[in-house]
Amino acid sequence: MTETRVAAPDGAELAVTVIGDGPPLLLIPGLGATRVVFDPIVALLAPRFRVAVYDQRGIGASQLSPGPYSTAQLGDDAAAVLDGLEIDQATVLGASFGGMVAQQLVVRHPDRVATLLLAATGPGGAHLVREPDPSSIDALLGKGARTPADAYRIACTVLYSGSFQEEHADFIEQQVRDRAGRPVAARAFQAQLAASRGHDVWEQLRWIAAPTMVMHGSEDAVMPLANAEALAARVPRAVLDVFDGAGHLFFHEQPERTAQAVDAFAAAHG
Repeated sequence: MTETRVAAPDGAELAVTVIGDGPPLLLIPGLGATRVVFDPIVALLAPRFRVAVYDQRGIGASQLSPGPYSTAQLGDDAAAVLDGLEIDQATVLGASFGGMVAQQLVVRHPDRVATLLLAATGPGGAHLVREPDPSSIDALLGKGARTPADAYRIACTVLYSGSFQEEHADFIEQQVRDRAGRPVAARAFQAQLAASRGHDVWEQLRWIAAPTMVMHGSEDAVMPLANAEALAARVPRAVLDVFDGAGHLFFHEQPERTAQAVDAFAAAHG
């Protein structure tokens, strides 16, 4: 495993971890999430891929730059990560807000994406098929919390399915500790949140040529499944893989199945 830093187009430094040896796979974290959000699947993917995962600007060990942010800007950041690692083309997996950034990457830099995996995400903006319940948004944002740990503990009530919360309380509490140990700057979180609300590449989605798989938990309370169905219908020849019984962070709940799906889809289109 190697740790490095690459420069975004405006010079902001982005922290990157690279592990494994094989075809390149870029992982893009979601709202307020650092690289460690992918830890449950990285070890499963590294034997098959050269996995690169980074902290988006303002998050984790990456440089905090003045806002506002846009998903277009963050898509260019993703391309800069590939540049910095001297990767011409990669399989790209973006999760949640990171899936919106991945959409911008493939729209703005189509030659850089060999295979596209959109996980727990949606089309954004006016094209959201069905918004989550307002109480779910309040929970996701940790409304009423007094500490970072409490905020993320509240968020976990909507990030995971009810059954997973009951059966894996220790795992979730470890996630809370990890997140609390890497507090997100409020202005970076708000800049990402605003970027997610302004995201709109609906028209361009129909021109995506990269083989695309949309992956989604059936019990996602943050981004209802109908949004994944809309993405899969909009992107040419896209396939939809639904993780039955799983919530928003389905790749935490079903890591082996997630890694198998990524491996199989990338291999089929390699």
